[in-house]
Amino acid sequence: MANPISLPLYEKIPRKNTLQRAFDSLIFLLLLSLLIYRLLFLNNHGLTWLLAFLCESWFTFTWVLIISSKWNPVENKTHPDRLLQRVSELPSVDMFVTTADPVLEPPIITVNTVLSLLAIDYPSHKLACYVSDDGCSPITYYSLVEASKFAKLWVPFCKKYNIHVRAPFRYFSTNPQTLGGSSTDFQQEWKRMKDEYERLSCKIEDAVHKSVPCDLSGDFAEFSNVERKNHPTIIKVIWENKTSLLDGLPHLIYISREKLPKHPHHYKAGAMNVLARVSGLMTNAPYMLNVDCDMFVNNPKAALHAMCLLLSPNSEKQIAFAQFPQVFYDGLKNDPYANQFVVFYEYLGRGIAGLQGPLYGGTGCFHRRKVIYSLSPNNVDPVNEKLIESILLNFGSSTELINSATKALKGKTDTVANLRNSIHAANQVSGSCYEHGTSWGTTVGWRYGSTTEDIHTGLMIHKRGWRSIFCTPDLPAFLGCAPSGGPAAATQMKRWTTGLLEILFSKSCPLFATLFGKLQFRQCLAYLWFLTWGMRPVFELCYAALPAYCIITNSHFLPKVQEPTLYVLVAIFVVYNISTLSEYLRTGESIQAWWNNQRMSRINTVNAWLFGLLSVILKLLGISETVFEVTQKDQSSDDANDVEVGRFTFDGSPIFLPGTTILLVHLSALVVTLLKWQPPPRDGHGSGLGEVFCSVYLVICFWPFLKGLVGKGRHGIPLSTVWKSAALALFFVKNHSSIPISFPMANSSSPLCERIEQKHTVQRSLETIITLLLLSLLAYRLLSFKDHGFTWLLAFLCELCFTLHWVLNVITKWTPVDYKTYPDRLLQWVPELLPPVDMFVTTADPVLEPTIITVNTVLSLLAVDYPANKLACYVSDDGCSPLTLYSIIEASKFANLWVPFCKKYNIQARAPFRYFSCSCESILPGDHSPGFQIEWKKMKDEYQKLEGRLEYAAQNSVPYDNSSEFVPFKNIESRNHPTIIKVILENKGGHSNELPHLVYISREKRSNFPHHYKAGAMNVLTRVSGLMTNAPYMLNVDCDMFANNPQIVLHAVCMMIGFEHESGCAFVQCPQIFYDVPKDDPFGSQMLASLETIGHGMGGIQGPCYAGTGCFHRRKIIYGLSLNNADSKGTLIEKALEEQFGNSIEFVKSASQILSGLDGKTNHPHDILNLIEAAYQVANCGYERDTAWGNKVGWRYGSATEDVLTGMKIHARSWKSVFCMPNPPGFLECSSQGGPVSMIQRKRWATGLLEILFSKDCPIFATLIAKLQLRQCLALWMNQSCFSLGFSLKILFGSSLHFMSIRVFIVGYEMECEKLVFSKTGCTGNSLCDWNESRVQEPASYLFVALFVIRNLYNIFVFLQFGLSIRAWWNHLRMDKITSACAQLFGVLSVILKLLGLSETVFEVTKKDQFATSDSDNVDAGSFTFDESPIFIPGSTLLIVQLSALVMGLLGLQPPAQGMHGSGLGEVMCSVFVVLCFWPFVKGLFRKGKYGIPLSIICNSTALALLFVLLSRRASMG
Repeated sequence: MANPISLPLYEKIPRKNTLQRAFDSLIFLLLLSLLIYRLLFLNNHGLTWLLAFLCESWFTFTWVLIISSKWNPVENKTHPDRLLQRVSELPSVDMFVTTADPVLEPPIITVNTVLSLLAIDYPSHKLACYVSDDGCSPITYYSLVEASKFAKLWVPFCKKYNIHVRAPFRYFSTNPQTLGGSSTDFQQEWKRMKDEYERLSCKIEDAVHKSVPCDLSGDFAEFSNVERKNHPTIIKVIWENKTSLLDGLPHLIYISREKLPKHPHHYKAGAMNVLARVSGLMTNAPYMLNVDCDMFVNNPKAALHAMCLLLSPNSEKQIAFAQFPQVFYDGLKNDPYANQFVVFYEYLGRGIAGLQGPLYGGTGCFHRRKVIYSLSPNNVDPVNEKLIESILLNFGSSTELINSATKALKGKTDTVANLRNSIHAANQVSGSCYEHGTSWGTTVGWRYGSTTEDIHTGLMIHKRGWRSIFCTPDLPAFLGCAPSGGPAAATQMKRWTTGLLEILFSKSCPLFATLFGKLQFRQCLAYLWFLTWGMRPVFELCYAALPAYCIITNSHFLPKVQEPTLYVLVAIFVVYNISTLSEYLRTGESIQAWWNNQRMSRINTVNAWLFGLLSVILKLLGISETVFEVTQKDQSSDDANDVEVGRFTFDGSPIFLPGTTILLVHLSALVVTLLKWQPPPRDGHGSGLGEVFCSVYLVICFWPFLKGLVGKGRHGIPLSTVWKSAALALFFVKNHSSIPISFPMANSSSPLCERIEQKHTVQRSLETIITLLLLSLLAYRLLSFKDHGFTWLLAFLCELCFTLHWVLNVITKWTPVDYKTYPDRLLQWVPELLPPVDMFVTTADPVLEPTIITVNTVLSLLAVDYPANKLACYVSDDGCSPLTLYSIIEASKFANLWVPFCKKYNIQARAPFRYFSCSCESILPGDHSPGFQIEWKKMKDEYQKLEGRLEYAAQNSVPYDNSSEFVPFKNIESRNHPTIIKVILENKGGHSNELPHLVYISREKRSNFPHHYKAGAMNVLTRVSGLMTNAPYMLNVDCDMFANNPQIVLHAVCMMIGFEHESGCAFVQCPQIFYDVPKDDPFGSQMLASLETIGHGMGGIQGPCYAGTGCFHRRKIIYGLSLNNADSKGTLIEKALEEQFGNSIEFVKSASQILSGLDGKTNHPHDILNLIEAAYQVANCGYERDTAWGNKVGWRYGSATEDVLTGMKIHARSWKSVFCMPNPPGFLECSSQGGPVSMIQRKRWATGLLEILFSKDCPIFATLIAKLQLRQCLALWMNQSCFSLGFSLKILFGSSLHFMSIRVFIVGYEMECEKLVFSKTGCTGNSLCDWNESRVQEPASYLFVALFVIRNLYNIFVFLQFGLSIRAWWNHLRMDKITSACAQLFGVLSVILKLLGLSETVFEVTKKDQFATSDSDNVDAGSFTFDESPIFIPGSTLLIVQLSALVMGLLGLQPPAQGMHGSGLGEVMCSVFVVLCFWPFVKGLFRKGKYGIPLSIICNSTALALLFVLLSRRASMG
């Protein structure tokens, strides 16, 4: 048997609450889902949606506080029997009882509390009971004097017979046989005690009826001529244990502190501080117990239980106070007023006890005196003498108090031999002026400034680093009486709310206590949950009014029944109620009690808590002060036979006005909907079943008020309250002028463009399911993390990254929109009113980008359906190739025939190579006239001649003599040459039926100057075009992107000028769509599904990203104009131009014209040759020095994806963009064909995106510092981080989004390091079937299967929806894995090297090929190609690792499993899936030529795979 000395005095037992945590977490996830849904659809709804979002945000915040508070519940089991064996002498305890009003708190209640305290099982000479009478009532004093006489009989009786219930009124309400025994002696003494108590009760009752119990003389003389709020101090030692007898009576002292009208007395906190000072002078016990006058001792060993906690080792330095829960006696059946708090203490109370400790409840609490005296835990041992001296300096002028406080702070005990000798000093410290100039109420004692002095004081104790402890013995230590009527309960709730808000809006706020003190963070959250009670009325009242408002105005704030999101709200309602109901049932409460607490929560919030909030607001405004309202106490008896028991009561207080008004408003709303008096819905969606259900639910919650409307007496709502509420309800119903907000998109009855919101209910449902599954997977990983190893950690981190990516993906495409344009309406305008457009074509290498491709693009642009005098085409040749200039000159000659032909016969495909690749009948069905046939043949012959000349020139490398136009190209290098600008075509007459301007530009390049790749070329084009034509709009296309829709410029202009404000359209982005893509898109280059989902989704936010081609820009926005300066004019713009745009006077003048709003007023200039000299100046490589070009003006530098960076900077200035997808598509371009070309392109994209992410241009900064919208930031973040870094991690370290259990390197590691699990029966069959079958049966495995199935079904659904095949889906899926592991990984490495300063990133031009016909007849069409580039090493290595893992598994070469479980069927499936994804590499291992992986790549990959296998096996053995 263990030695009692070594056994602990108490045990801290953590409680398991797995089920409750699951409920709480699920509710939290549902609330987050609801908030995301509200946020994403905020723009589509009105004021009601915004109010609902704000209220639900508050509810979610509150729920987080609740979860944090009750997440770690603990129970403290005390052992008082061990305490008595271990401690030779128990410490002294001073017991405080406070009362304030003999009417609201009858003296008989106080007497019973005092008698129970005097009779507790504790050495009497160690106890002293102090009763504070703040009402200064002679009746209270008289009652205590009489009670002391009865105590001389009662206390010995209780201890003799070990009576458990030591409050006489409670004890004598039951049969004696059930309490103490049936012996004759006991029966006689019991009868005697009962008679004595009845005589005591009669004396006190008679005194109460007389109001003055005796002549105010002798011992009562001091009560003569006193007023409740104006009287001197009265201290009476009613009983003194002079002989310090162990079995005698404890000291009993009556105190009524001095009160003067002009001196604040601080309510209960002031009384407690007087008790602390007086007791410090008289008995100076190291521990203090305080109870309210109605809370008697129910467990006679309560003090021993508390001492077990306070006297344990280390408690001296940690625990400041021991708090007992408030438990009530004679509680009404089913708790109709929700003031029993059983569930509250069981879950939240024990939960907070697991943090820094329970909050101080104001009663039933044992304190350390030195903690009340403001000592901190780090100054307990050793005692800091200087600190004690500094504390005592602010204790007041009483020398006796300072001496006693010094002993208390040092832990010494010393009692006064004669208490009456200390009365003079006690009178001094009880004076109303004693605290002036001291720290009492601020840093010492109970704290002032709040009507909930208990919470305030406990908070300041916790702030100093102390902990508290929850004491919950099996038999409740104390029992109190709860308010038994509506007015009393409301008064109590109002006082609590008032006090809590006073703390929240003061310097004692727990946030400050955490930041500047030692209050723990989660304890701070627990305090915040309490202190924000008073804020709930704002949100709950608003939320309660929403259903009625929506019904009356026929609007809505809930999703419709047909919308899947409604299930989230239903789930929240159901799961929350099931969760709370289960809590009540587990604590032994009834379903009726649960419902009473639910409805009283609503009633208290909109009534008492609202008035508490108003009281604090008035205090903060300096209009009035808060008042401490004493709650009426009733010594209840058995009311079981009372039919009215528990029925709600009312009085004339305005506190019931809000609840009555809410009820009448909802009744009115239900009448309106029943009689169909609602107005027509404004947006096509009126109120529905959801709003009606909410209204009915609230009426049921306010059922006591409904009964009160027809009740009488105290059970009926007073008529005055009903009339006032009816007037307010009528005002609400009649004045519903607040209508849903609408967001108009156009400013005309016949708009040029319309915004169309797309509905994707099925996709959203699947996306929500996938999100929940991903979160469940993360929760599973986290909860089971301790049971697994390194692979589990890697999987968790990767899946966390993938979940983030998925959430960003969902957020991006949640609100898709489309735009419909009406070019026919634009054509009704006078041509002169159409704005000019400058068109830019960029090329960089005549080898990788053949000139015939550039020529076709230029010809398609010259032939668009737009006035020629409003167009200008600029071709930037960054390769400075004479072949390109020659090709453009030859194309301009052909254009004189081609453009008129296209417009005459309304040709749709205006790129000649595309047009002539099909028969004329298919191009222009219906026109078979001989004239057309002749002209068509003539055009085809001319184009073939043009092709022949260009092909001949390309083969001969120099297509000209070094004379005339080509002289500048003599002896030049592609990266070291001067500027060359040639005006090839000039519309000198300014006629709309001529050809547009055509200008060739090759900017200057010098080896010692940076040229910034494509971004630099675009800025030169911008400056040169600004000098020559200065169109307000600019179109830029890559050299391989021809105009497929001849009206594309008209479509774009419709968007540019079709919005109410130009902020709605900074640029118009057309999608990149490719022609002649091999069947089923084997290289995954046709991003139609992504464009339809992500593109339209971003269109519903701030607009699509700028893609670098097929985009129409406003010139002034490219010039850096911000939205808030869009209408500014004058010197501010001129000054900015002088500082930022360079030293060209001509260019500054043209830019000033654009920025001043003088754009689009004239046609293009007719004579642009005169501007070539100025154009040469702005195209020089040194022009941008000391300017803002590439930084704040023009295309931005610093990334290989200058397009995304430039577009993001535009969005960051608050501009929006628009997605343009006309039918047929505006532009078509050639896609990258073959492995190497695809890899180079994806590598460049990944490199550029990461350069943006890891720079000062990160979209997060653009949101925090600039005006980039949050969802737009998340969309860009997804594109940048997840397209490059995230996708690479997806392949190298985790699972794909299509199947969260498909590990790649992790899979290989597990399969090589863990053994096959054989059954004990010695199964010798195929070992694959025996691989860890037990793991397949784990419920969590269904998560992985569900993710795999639903994610792939979702993707297939999207592909089929847009007319793509399942084969195309699979090609995109596998190419996603291949490019991630190869190209994007190298992009990541390139950026890492750049960040480390080891190398710079390079802009690699993608090879372009012109495919005139389909390659369907080519058996190798779409086959993956390879070259010697190291970019294919990761993919090859990955494949070999997986094949090795499968071979080792099949041959049983795995080492023994380190834990209970080895690799299983899941890992095998994952590995097989990865092999299938890399099937092109499998084929490449065995093919030759460009379709086979080079031997050097195979050797390098094999070496890396072997190294991985060896390291994995070593890790498994280590």
